[in-house]
Amino acid sequence: MSKPDLSIVVVTHEGRELALRTLRSAHAALGPIRAEWFVVDAESTDGVADAIEAEFDDVRVLRRPNQGFAASNNVGLRLAQGRYVLLLNPDVEVCEGTLAELVATMDARPWRGMASVVQRGPGGEFQPSVRRFPSPARSLGEALFAARWPIFDRLQELDTRRAAYTVERPIDWAVGAFLIARTEAVREVGPLDEQFFLYSEEIDWCYRFWQAGWPVALVPTMTVTHHAGGRSRGDLMAQLSHSRLIFAGKHYGRLRRGGIRAALGLGHVIRIGFWGPISRVRPAERGRVAAELAGLRVVFGRAAPPLGPYADGGRAAGMRPGTAPPAPASQVAPASLVR
Repeated sequence: MSKPDLSIVVVTHEGRELALRTLRSAHAALGPIRAEWFVVDAESTDGVADAIEAEFDDVRVLRRPNQGFAASNNVGLRLAQGRYVLLLNPDVEVCEGTLAELVATMDARPWRGMASVVQRGPGGEFQPSVRRFPSPARSLGEALFAARWPIFDRLQELDTRRAAYTVERPIDWAVGAFLIARTEAVREVGPLDEQFFLYSEEIDWCYRFWQAGWPVALVPTMTVTHHAGGRSRGDLMAQLSHSRLIFAGKHYGRLRRGGIRAALGLGHVIRIGFWGPISRVRPAERGRVAAELAGLRVVFGRAAPPLGPYADGGRAAGMRPGTAPPAPASQVAPASLVR
């Protein structure tokens, strides 16, 4: 039997009902192609793995320790036999187009290594998902709320131009909720880097695809609903900053690394200064201030991020917070893998 056209990898950690909806939607949107299905369950406690096995006899469920989003996806990547592999979040539903049409688009462009599609929010609202690669200037722009000033819109990673999501075009990187990659390119570039426990693993992967000569693109052939898109959970802001520092440390020189670290720190300081006084009269905002303080401590190596190999401060591996670990390591406590 010939190889499947598409290998679909879904990583689950809790979120039973959304994960079932994701798989139902993807099955319905498959179209006339052959696919194989992998669900890698990272220590869920809500019965999502059992529920998937009970409903889908064509889905292979793999139960693994929760070693991070990248590591869990790599379990599926190692087993994938398709011509393409789709990394699909367990909170994404297809609302327009088919996977067969997406595969046909990739077939027609054999030079392309990876692509993403248009994303909408749960209410059908526009949800920007395309990003520019990190830089000191963009990190500074985000620290200074560039998104709120249209004239400085490009001084940030996020591409918020609505018209830019209506045309097929090269992009730096896209949110990892929906990424289709050519298997030939994956073999050349390698799997996701498991240093990234959560966040920035897709930036690193797209960056490496571009470095290897495999362009990344936005393909408006499909539109999906991303239920958990948008800004990251407040309590994971420290994790997000930590992952950005790993990316910068891996790919950039000293000056660019230092500029990104300084801009990340400034962003946390500005938000602490803004929300701190407000939290005195609005206690509900105290969690936001605590999250920004945690992020600031992580950026300057004064604390460990909440998840991954640094959750114990990196002492077991002799690592300093805010730097990249020498090799993948297991987590200390389960974490939500929803992007």
